[in-house]
Amino acid sequence: MHVKQAKLPEQGVSDEIYDLVRTQLTEKEISDLTFVVMVANSWNQLNIGFKTAPGSADAKFGLEKAGLN
Repeated sequence: MHVKQAKLPEQGVSDEIYDLVRTQLTEKEISDLTFVVMVANSWNQLNIGFKTAPGSADAKFGLEKAGLN
């Protein structure tokens, strides 16, 4: 199964979009959000690479009680 990933344009995020985000978030919040997205993406890529079955770690974290399956 091939997963299509969104990519940033070569030139990065436009000034217009960045300015719009700055009306809603502080510079620190933008930085924090950027790092959260980077970490989540890294974990996703590792799980894809290691073919981790979705939900296989649920019991370790007590998530089986949440009925997510």
